Amino acid sequence: MEIYCPECEWEPPSSATWTCECGHSWHTFDTHGRCPECGTVWRETQCHECRAWSPHHDWYHDLPPVDVDAVTEGQEASRRNEASIGRGCVAGPGYAGRGRRTASLQ
Repeated sequence: MEIYCPECEWEPPSSATWTCECGHSWHTFDTHGRCPECGTVWRETQCHECRAWSPHHDWYHDLPPVDVDAVTEGQEASRRNEASIGRGCVAGPGYAGRGRRTASLQ
């Protein structure tokens, strides 16, 4: 499997990090876009090189298709359950507020 930006073909090194709206920074491709701190699954990821936003799954090459909407529906159900017990994320620095994205680059 290869991982690179679908727009410019930049390959993220293992040292590259992205920051979730909860404030946690990590290498998003280690977890397939799921924040290890709060569990948010990011549908889009911003390239460090060209700054373009692309669907997270489009960064993975040589993979079978994934039903992103089904994954997101499961995530939203999980969030509703978490919200009912007072747990969740707040917007962090750099969050653009446009859909479900990785908030900011590090």
